[in-house]
Amino acid sequence: MNNLSKLMLTVGGSYAALQLARTVVRRGRNFDWRYKRVVITGGSRGLGLVIARQLADQGARLAICARDEGGLRKAEAELRHLGAEVISQPCDVRSPKQVAEFIDRVTRQFDGVDVLINVAGIITVGPLESMTVDDFRDSMDTNCFGALHTAMNVLPWMREQGWGRIVNVASIGGKRSVPHMLPYATSKFALVGLSNGMRAELKQHNIFVTTACPGLMRTGSPRNAIFKGQHRDEYAWFSIGDSLPVFSMNAEQAAKQILQACRHGRGDLFVHSPLNISVMLQQLFPEITQEILSLAAAVLPTMGGIGRDAAKGHQSESAWSPSVLTTLTQRAAAANNQF
Repeated sequence: MNNLSKLMLTVGGSYAALQLARTVVRRGRNFDWRYKRVVITGGSRGLGLVIARQLADQGARLAICARDEGGLRKAEAELRHLGAEVISQPCDVRSPKQVAEFIDRVTRQFDGVDVLINVAGIITVGPLESMTVDDFRDSMDTNCFGALHTAMNVLPWMREQGWGRIVNVASIGGKRSVPHMLPYATSKFALVGLSNGMRAELKQHNIFVTTACPGLMRTGSPRNAIFKGQHRDEYAWFSIGDSLPVFSMNAEQAAKQILQACRHGRGDLFVHSPLNISVMLQQLFPEITQEILSLAAAVLPTMGGIGRDAAKGHQSESAWSPSVLTTLTQRAAAANNQF
């Protein structure tokens, strides 16, 4: 046997041993969702609601919050119909006071919190010229500081009981900034840094923090996203991309991956499907990905339209969207309480 063969065997054996060790460790961290007290921000629609449904099926006790009281009541009724014990409360995660009141209610009724899943977030789409400092601040307050507010309120309970899990749903946009989504990307980069740092500090207390970075998911979210500039054209490209399987993935699959990563106590998760090439491209070829994004920016809509004013997706419809090209996104919106 030559030296190259020996080296390959050594490397292969070491890799196999490492994978086996990781599997053993993850199984040791595993737990049953039944009766676990789970807080989900942004739980009234989209990915948060999909996650809540799956946890209801597995017997978890759920506490959900969102800004929209009507959507929250509808989600609570659905989850109760699935047999779950549910607490729901309107809560703007940008407000430390509202978050503290929500978590206080949850801990009083459930006598603690086992798992926190931060899903609440906003998306603002348009060229940089259309954005204001307030757009960036609002994204930071919701997508990053919202997660910090909830974490700071549940951590005393988790430390006291000597166990806990936190999942922060960031984005592939928190690893590589996407043009025309700069406030969103900025806030998700911040959330990734916060989440990774929390994991490093809290693991010693048996509190495992998972940073989940999905690409586009078919949750129906474009309908309630914010669009600026040529808002109809911006909504068209965003909703069409969100609907195509080569760019986006099924929300139920994404939720399963996130919950499994939480159960195993994983640190980082790139949420993806076999057809979604964007995550793989980002991981393998970051420089090429940057060049592709630069080319994409050159063909996206220019400044114009409503300028720095804002419109929701459902206020930005055109001949392109809704259309046959957005069928999957429209179905997801109807299924996930986006109307």
